[in-house]
Amino acid sequence: MEAVKSICAKITDHVQLAGYREIVESHGKARGLAGFVLNDVDGSVKIMASGSEQAITDFIQDLKLTRPDTIIDTKDIIEEIPLPSPFGRVVTDEMREISDRLDQGVKILAGHTRILTGHAEILTVHTEILTVHTEILTGHTEILTGHTGILTDQSLLLKGINDNLDTLPERIAKALKS
Repeated sequence: MEAVKSICAKITDHVQLAGYREIVESHGKARGLAGFVLNDVDGSVKIMASGSEQAITDFIQDLKLTRPDTIIDTKDIIEEIPLPSPFGRVVTDEMREISDRLDQGVKILAGHTRILTGHAEILTVHTEILTVHTEILTGHTEILTGHTGILTDQSLLLKGINDNLDTLPERIAKALKS
């Protein structure tokens, strides 16, 4: 039978209000450990765990792989302390925790609302610019239509002059004969 190892661990950096206790609990249960995990008032997550040395080593490795941005400080517990089995979470003042999570969600949504409001203001300015450009283009279209009419009239006039020039030698010859 493999020797039992017990540890106490403190995990810091990005672990509260992130569902981290559930992650720790699932890894502890998967490794068949005894013990518990809890959120501490200092913002860390505390763990007491007991199991085979290999299971404890694998458990800590699982936690490091799951959240590499955390700091895990472990200490061996020399004296034998009976820990609850299976591994579980200690929930303290769950309503406060739910409230904290809701407050955090509200802050995130407020930030997104400010961003969306800024984007709406930018879209309004761009819409106004597009409206002005559309009016300018409409004016240019009207000018081009006028110029097209003038060019059409000039083309007809030139065609008439051209037709008269084509018959000019014959008319001159006819005038000279008379």
